[in-house]
Amino acid sequence: MGDKRTHFGRAGEYFAMSELLLRGWNVAVPVVDLGDDAFVIDDRDKATRRVQVKTSATEARATPRFRATFKLSREQLRTVQPIELYYILMMRTGARWRFLVIPRAELLEIRSAYVENGRARGGPGKRPRGDGGVKTDSLRLDVQLDGDSAIGWDASLSRYLDCWPADLREVEGGPGSVVGSGAPGVTAASSGDLAPSRDLER
Repeated sequence: MGDKRTHFGRAGEYFAMSELLLRGWNVAVPVVDLGDDAFVIDDRDKATRRVQVKTSATEARATPRFRATFKLSREQLRTVQPIELYYILMMRTGARWRFLVIPRAELLEIRSAYVENGRARGGPGKRPRGDGGVKTDSLRLDVQLDGDSAIGWDASLSRYLDCWPADLREVEGGPGSVVGSGAPGVTAASSGDLAPSRDLER
């Protein structure tokens, strides 16, 4: 991997958008970026989702253990919008992409529990702060990867690892589909250097 952070970040975005396209979603990128990296659209009924992609290189601890760090917006995490937001957190481990797909509301619950548990524990050490009185919008999330296990904000994120939620399930049929092509479906497991992806019903 080169040392160009802008190129690296854009690579993660394009990988995420490529996977969404392969899953049958149409992808629209805003001309002016005001926080949403993309809108994904089901062309059958025009159902729309907002997507925020964050990309992180990983620090190897001891294979298969890695750590990735993401900077999120507090305001974006806490703000409810008519079109819901999904975070796609891209992690590059060697020559392989791993990813977490987490609905905003669920990530907010994880963050809130982390803050409350930190306050309850007390004792020495720096405790996580809530949003009250915080001057910066930046929020740090460290993800510990260990094989197929992922932990962030003291919670298991394994069920989001290389998985797609029901709201981003594969779109079959509709405009652009080829009837009777016999072409096999393509997932992230199509290439040996990519992590397998799964659909997660929840």
